[in-house]
Amino acid sequence: MTMGLLLRSVAVTAVALVVVQAPARRARAGDFMDTRITWTFGDDDFLADAGENIPNSPLPSIGDRPGYELFMDNIDSRYTGRENQTHLVMYKRVAGFFPRLSTEGAMVIQFDLREWGPVLADDGSYLRIRYGFDDDPEEDGGDGLAVVFFPFDTERFRLGALWDISWGGGGIFTNKRSGFTPGLKLEIDIGPGRYFAGFKTARISELRPDQTGGDGEPANVQETNYGGLFGAAFDLTDWLRLDAGGGFFEQGTFDQPGLEGQRVYSFGGSARVVVHSGMPVPESADFKLYRNEPWALDAPAGEGGPGAGADAGGFGWMVSLEGTVLGQHLADQGELGVVGASLIQPAYAAALQGRIRTGGFRAYLLGFYRSLEFILHNVPSFTPFVALRGGQDVSPQFFLATGVEFPIEGPRLTPSVLAGVQFPASVTAGGQTIVVRDEENRDNLPKGEEAVPVISARVSLRWDLSSILSLHGMLQYERDENATRLARDADGTYRTYRRFDRLGGALIAQARF
Repeated sequence: MTMGLLLRSVAVTAVALVVVQAPARRARAGDFMDTRITWTFGDDDFLADAGENIPNSPLPSIGDRPGYELFMDNIDSRYTGRENQTHLVMYKRVAGFFPRLSTEGAMVIQFDLREWGPVLADDGSYLRIRYGFDDDPEEDGGDGLAVVFFPFDTERFRLGALWDISWGGGGIFTNKRSGFTPGLKLEIDIGPGRYFAGFKTARISELRPDQTGGDGEPANVQETNYGGLFGAAFDLTDWLRLDAGGGFFEQGTFDQPGLEGQRVYSFGGSARVVVHSGMPVPESADFKLYRNEPWALDAPAGEGGPGAGADAGGFGWMVSLEGTVLGQHLADQGELGVVGASLIQPAYAAALQGRIRTGGFRAYLLGFYRSLEFILHNVPSFTPFVALRGGQDVSPQFFLATGVEFPIEGPRLTPSVLAGVQFPASVTAGGQTIVVRDEENRDNLPKGEEAVPVISARVSLRWDLSSILSLHGMLQYERDENATRLARDADGTYRTYRRFDRLGGALIAQARF
């Protein structure tokens, strides 16, 4: 063993001993990890055999399944909550060399273990320079001006509050060729108002009709596209919050006849009004910067994580209304296939939610709306880069959901019930209806049939064994009469329905630390 290797081994051993033997202390620079480890055993559909449904439902097994996800789950997060992943945050903050100046940086690495292979990615690494208008440069709660540099990823820098109706992330850059969407954000805090503005970039494959490739055809080149975001949030009183923001994003160029090389773009705005008392304004953890503090371990709205009992909070309530209006420049082919025309296609989304808490009891009611154009905004549209035609009958997605939970303090048990009904988005033309569930998943109904509501419900019981580890049991049911598959007979293939009812359940052990 060389002397250098020996010294490194001794150093690593010494650091490990210090970490193991050190008493509990407040997190310091470079030692924060947000980790979720989940063991799941169950079956998302006891009624179906393998190959009968989409997603596929084999015999009970260990591991997460797409079928466990109901349409009203996790609208405020991009995660299901059942992932096996960790965020390693290497963070440092120090006072600047100049009065009232502070500097910080965080390398945020996400490691996600999945059935089809591990995923290693950046999840919001940043540099931040802040000038405080107050005397204490370390005080982030006062007035000040900050610049945040994102060298890799800006998924946490978006418009909107609920994740499922937010927009302006990396996915809006259609045909993005690089995995990175870096950017910059300017933040200003003055009195009751917080203001921001920024931009992000992505490299997109674009058609250049004035250039030719080796085969003499118009060339596709990778060109930088830009997106700009701005907004503000005001705590008008201690019970009233108002958020608003807007943005403009380039999305490459058309390759449709008559529009070759013209630019595709989107623009729009989002706003939210929150009235609350005894309960904080809900903020999605997916929008927050990872710092050296375990905020990510808290439940939504700061209502307590695993182990929070019936005394987690007094009486409180909250009502919020959020909406988004977008416009997108797309090709207009009309009912008869017009060539060389374009239009601005509107898209809408909204959510109305109410929450109440008294002691450990919590309940919520949610109304959620997304137009078909909004669901397909990043694709973009039903036919890529082409606006929906006037002859098509388009229906939006809408659902109502409600849920309650009541922690039982002594045994640390938390039973909960969740139920909802969804009217799925669809498009009908020529007697053929297609149900659109998201950007990728669609179901073609038999000709002449129309979309019908989807009903879902879940009962679950969580047993908190410590502040980090809990056991869960859940049983869920869904009736979806819009699920179809291709079948074959002597005359060829045809579209038929799959089984309407899904009954599933699982046992889950999860640690979060």
